[in-house]
Amino acid sequence: MPNTAPSKVLLADDDEINRLIILRILTEDRGYDVSVAVDGREALMACLTNKFDLLIIDYKMPGIPGDRLIRTLRVSPNPNKDTPIILFSAATREELTEVLATCKIDLLVSKPISAAGFLGDIEALLGAGQEGIMSGSDQISG
Repeated sequence: MPNTAPSKVLLADDDEINRLIILRILTEDRGYDVSVAVDGREALMACLTNKFDLLIIDYKMPGIPGDRLIRTLRVSPNPNKDTPIILFSAATREELTEVLATCKIDLLVSKPISAAGFLGDIEALLGAGQEGIMSGSDQISG
């Protein structure tokens, strides 16, 4: 029998407009159970105390930047050590070469996004579990 509970997602982004767009896509379009963090410290605290099915983390956040947050989560004991992670960034894949080499992420999504492509990537990643899909939805347009 399939699990009918909505997937639990942490959305960590300091930009209010991005948060509102992504939150609408995740909750209204798919009914995901979304928790929101407005900076890296808040995201870290949420990850240390709650288990999520997916983490969506912005690269440039105040407090703890996204890449540092991801590295911390991947090496320290916490409920989300192996949770799939989407790194969300306005930077290009080329600009993030070093980050991609040192951060264990499952998918890089470049801003702006396309809602349909983004949801497809999320569904594939949630279905893939630990395997990841690192193919990338390179565009988000609300």
